[in-house]
Amino acid sequence: MELRGKALPIFILIAIISALVVAGCDRDEQAPRRPITPREKTTTEDSTLTRRAQQPSTQATSTEARKLADRLTNKAVEVKGVRSATVVVQPANNRYTVLVGLTLNSEVKEDQTEAIKKEVSEKLSKTDKRIDRVLVTTNPDLVRRIEDIARGILGGKPVQSFAEEITEVTRRIVPTID
Repeated sequence: MELRGKALPIFILIAIISALVVAGCDRDEQAPRRPITPREKTTTEDSTLTRRAQQPSTQATSTEARKLADRLTNKAVEVKGVRSATVVVQPANNRYTVLVGLTLNSEVKEDQTEAIKKEVSEKLSKTDKRIDRVLVTTNPDLVRRIEDIARGILGGKPVQSFAEEITEVTRRIVPTID
Protein backbone atom coordinates (compact mmCIF):
# COMPACT_ATOMS: atom_id res chain seq x y z
CA MET A 1 0.00 0.00 0.00
CA GLU A 2 2.96 2.20 0.65
CA LEU A 3 3.92 2.04 -3.08
CA ARG A 4 0.42 2.89 -4.20
CA GLY A 5 0.38 6.01 -2.03
CA LYS A 6 3.59 7.32 -3.65
CA ALA A 7 2.54 6.42 -7.18
CA LEU A 8 -0.55 8.63 -7.17
CA PRO A 9 1.28 11.94 -6.54
CA ILE A 10 3.93 10.99 -9.15
CA PHE A 11 1.19 10.20 -11.66
CA ILE A 12 -0.54 13.54 -10.98
CA LEU A 13 2.79 15.39 -11.35
CA ILE A 14 3.47 13.69 -14.72
CA ALA A 15 -0.06 14.53 -15.90
CA ILE A 16 0.38 18.23 -14.98
CA ILE A 17 3.78 18.44 -16.71
CA SER A 18 2.36 16.74 -19.81
CA ALA A 19 -0.57 19.18 -19.90
CA LEU A 20 1.82 22.15 -19.66
CA VAL A 21 4.03 20.79 -22.45
CA VAL A 22 1.05 20.20 -24.73
CA ALA A 23 -0.35 23.67 -23.98
CA GLY A 24 3.06 25.22 -24.69
CA CYS A 25 3.15 23.58 -28.12
CA ASP A 26 0.02 25.40 -29.29
CA ARG A 27 0.49 27.36 -32.51
CA ASP A 28 1.97 30.83 -32.39
CA GLU A 29 -0.84 33.38 -32.33
CA GLN A 30 1.50 36.24 -33.23
CA ALA A 31 1.78 35.05 -36.83
CA PRO A 32 -1.72 35.34 -38.30
CA ARG A 33 -2.70 32.47 -40.54
CA ARG A 34 -4.52 33.01 -43.80
CA PRO A 35 -6.08 30.35 -45.96
CA ILE A 36 -3.91 28.98 -48.74
CA THR A 37 -5.41 29.54 -52.15
CA PRO A 38 -5.41 26.73 -54.73
CA ARG A 39 -2.79 28.63 -56.74
CA GLU A 40 -0.40 28.65 -53.74
CA LYS A 41 -0.79 24.92 -53.20
CA THR A 42 1.25 24.27 -56.33
CA THR A 43 4.67 22.93 -55.49
CA THR A 44 7.88 23.94 -57.23
CA GLU A 45 7.91 20.57 -58.94
CA ASP A 46 4.36 21.11 -60.23
CA SER A 47 5.33 24.55 -61.55
CA THR A 48 8.35 23.13 -63.34
CA LEU A 49 6.25 20.41 -64.93
CA THR A 50 3.63 22.96 -65.99
CA ARG A 51 6.26 25.24 -67.53
CA ARG A 52 7.77 22.31 -69.38
CA ALA A 53 4.36 21.34 -70.72
CA GLN A 54 3.64 24.87 -71.88
CA GLN A 55 6.97 25.40 -73.63
CA PRO A 56 7.94 23.36 -76.65
CA SER A 57 10.75 21.00 -75.81
CA THR A 58 13.88 21.96 -77.70
CA GLN A 59 16.34 20.65 -75.12
CA ALA A 60 18.64 18.11 -76.66
CA THR A 61 18.47 14.58 -75.37
CA SER A 62 21.61 12.54 -74.84
CA THR A 63 20.58 10.33 -77.76
CA GLU A 64 20.22 13.38 -79.96
CA ALA A 65 23.65 14.65 -78.87
CA ARG A 66 25.23 11.26 -79.67
CA LYS A 67 23.62 11.21 -83.12
CA LEU A 68 24.89 14.73 -83.76
CA ALA A 69 28.37 13.69 -82.61
CA ASP A 70 28.30 10.83 -85.15
CA ARG A 71 27.23 13.20 -87.93
CA LEU A 72 29.92 15.70 -87.00
CA THR A 73 32.58 12.98 -86.88
CA ASN A 74 31.66 11.92 -90.42
CA LYS A 75 31.83 15.53 -91.61
CA ALA A 76 35.22 16.08 -89.96
CA VAL A 77 36.84 13.09 -91.67
CA GLU A 78 35.62 14.42 -95.04
CA VAL A 79 38.13 17.26 -94.72
CA LYS A 80 41.29 16.57 -96.69
CA GLY A 81 44.18 15.65 -94.41
CA VAL A 82 42.05 14.25 -91.56
CA ARG A 83 42.67 10.57 -90.84
CA SER A 84 40.28 10.25 -87.89
CA ALA A 85 38.14 12.42 -85.66
CA THR A 86 36.48 12.06 -82.29
CA VAL A 87 33.65 14.41 -81.37
CA VAL A 88 32.01 15.14 -78.02
CA VAL A 89 28.86 17.27 -78.02
CA GLN A 90 28.10 19.08 -74.79
CA PRO A 91 24.52 20.38 -74.68
CA ALA A 92 23.74 23.37 -72.47
CA ASN A 93 20.65 25.58 -72.64
CA ASN A 94 19.62 24.33 -76.08
CA ARG A 95 23.07 25.17 -77.43
CA TYR A 96 26.06 22.94 -78.12
CA THR A 97 29.76 23.16 -77.47
CA VAL A 98 31.59 20.68 -79.66
CA LEU A 99 35.01 19.25 -78.81
CA VAL A 100 36.86 17.71 -81.74
CA GLY A 101 40.02 15.66 -81.51
CA LEU A 102 41.72 15.19 -84.88
CA THR A 103 44.40 12.79 -86.01
CA LEU A 104 45.87 14.04 -89.27
CA ASN A 105 47.35 12.03 -92.12
CA SER A 106 51.11 11.61 -91.91
CA GLU A 107 51.70 13.57 -95.13
CA VAL A 108 50.11 16.74 -93.65
CA LYS A 109 52.76 19.38 -93.05
CA GLU A 110 52.84 21.28 -89.80
CA ASP A 111 52.02 24.58 -91.51
CA GLN A 112 48.77 23.04 -92.86
CA THR A 113 47.48 21.99 -89.44
CA GLU A 114 45.84 25.30 -88.50
CA ALA A 115 44.08 25.57 -91.87
CA ILE A 116 42.69 22.04 -91.49
CA LYS A 117 41.50 22.76 -87.94
CA LYS A 118 39.81 25.95 -89.14
CA GLU A 119 38.14 24.15 -92.05
CA VAL A 120 36.82 21.43 -89.73
CA SER A 121 35.55 24.04 -87.28
CA GLU A 122 33.71 26.00 -89.97
CA LYS A 123 32.25 22.87 -91.57
CA LEU A 124 30.93 21.54 -88.26
CA SER A 125 29.55 24.93 -87.19
CA LYS A 126 27.33 24.96 -90.27
CA THR A 127 25.94 21.48 -89.57
CA ASP A 128 23.50 22.48 -86.81
CA LYS A 129 22.23 25.95 -85.93
CA ARG A 130 22.39 25.13 -82.21
CA ILE A 131 26.19 24.79 -82.27
CA ASP A 132 27.74 27.72 -80.41
CA ARG A 133 31.40 26.73 -80.43
CA VAL A 134 33.55 24.16 -82.12
CA LEU A 135 36.88 23.58 -80.40
CA VAL A 136 39.35 21.58 -82.48
CA THR A 137 42.65 20.10 -81.33
CA THR A 138 45.35 17.91 -82.82
CA ASN A 139 47.26 17.65 -79.53
CA PRO A 140 47.64 13.87 -78.98
CA ASP A 141 47.06 14.15 -75.22
CA LEU A 142 43.84 16.13 -75.66
CA VAL A 143 42.69 13.87 -78.50
CA ARG A 144 43.12 10.89 -76.16
CA ARG A 145 41.13 12.64 -73.42
CA ILE A 146 38.32 13.47 -75.87
CA GLU A 147 38.32 9.81 -76.98
CA ASP A 148 38.02 8.71 -73.33
CA ILE A 149 35.07 11.05 -72.77
CA ALA A 150 33.38 9.87 -75.99
CA ARG A 151 33.90 6.23 -75.00
CA GLY A 152 32.30 6.89 -71.59
CA ILE A 153 29.30 8.61 -73.17
CA LEU A 154 28.85 5.75 -75.63
CA GLY A 155 29.07 3.42 -72.63
CA GLY A 156 25.98 5.07 -71.18
CA LYS A 157 27.41 7.67 -68.81
CA PRO A 158 25.75 11.10 -68.99
CA VAL A 159 27.84 13.87 -70.52
CA GLN A 160 27.42 15.82 -67.25
CA SER A 161 29.54 13.23 -65.45
CA PHE A 162 32.47 14.43 -67.55
CA ALA A 163 31.94 18.13 -66.80
CA GLU A 164 35.30 18.64 -65.06
CA GLU A 165 37.21 16.77 -67.75
CA ILE A 166 35.43 18.70 -70.52
CA THR A 167 36.19 21.98 -68.76
CA GLU A 168 39.87 21.08 -68.50
CA VAL A 169 40.09 20.02 -72.16
CA THR A 170 38.27 23.20 -73.21
CA ARG A 171 40.63 25.33 -71.13
CA ARG A 172 43.62 23.72 -72.82
CA ILE A 173 42.20 24.06 -76.35
CA VAL A 174 40.94 27.65 -76.14
CA PRO A 175 44.37 29.37 -75.89
CA THR A 176 45.29 27.87 -79.29
CA ILE A 177 42.24 29.34 -81.06
CA ASP A 178 42.92 32.32 -83.31
